[in-house]
Amino acid sequence: MIAPMAIVAKDLVKRYGKARALDGFSLSVPEGSIMGLVGPNGAGKTTWMMCVAGLLNADSGEISLFGGGAFDAAEHSGRVAILPQDSELPLEMSPRSLFRTFARLQGLSGKNVDAAADEALAAVHLEDCATKPVRALSHGMRKRVMAGQCFIGDPELLLLDEPMNGLDPEETARLRSLILAGKGRHTTVISSHNLQDLERLCTHVAFADGGRIVQSARIEDIVADGTTLEDAYLRARCGQG
Repeated sequence: MIAPMAIVAKDLVKRYGKARALDGFSLSVPEGSIMGLVGPNGAGKTTWMMCVAGLLNADSGEISLFGGGAFDAAEHSGRVAILPQDSELPLEMSPRSLFRTFARLQGLSGKNVDAAADEALAAVHLEDCATKPVRALSHGMRKRVMAGQCFIGDPELLLLDEPMNGLDPEETARLRSLILAGKGRHTTVISSHNLQDLERLCTHVAFADGGRIVQSARIEDIVADGTTLEDAYLRARCGQG
């Protein structure tokens, strides 16, 4: 039985002048999976996520979310969350006020807004900083705010771009546990250069290079027989995968 797909992207092309950030990028992500997206800087990973989330328009190709076409706010609002690799937060707002805002954007109302904000604060270990302005937070704390907002409202699809960057070992482990707790309930795509993290977390993995996918498979098939994810990735980049 073929698993339903949360994301189907076919032959995506995105140009910036003469450069192609996406050059025939095709990837299918099964519902309920944790997909690791691996590739060098400039491989198209972030651009693909932005297209999937509806923040960029591809020049050509097709995207379908949950079998219902490309991102549409009326159809997919509250169902998709994204953690950009680099993001700026309003410096005078606090984590609690930001989480309350994100909760309302996810369609929550009334007491559910405060409950969701408090749950997100606990999930990313920011209760003690709940009312501090963002300008008073460290880089790692700000990254935790951005990570926490992804889980508000229990969205079906999470797009996480380098989610562990800037986190200390304890908070990295906490975020790993948070991601794993949603396995099978969320569909999660994680772009990361930390292949050990992806081996621990992912059910599937895809290797990107030059604006396209060069290999995609279940993690158990790629790391079988003692092969590490790093070994498999290097083989794929050399055209041996």
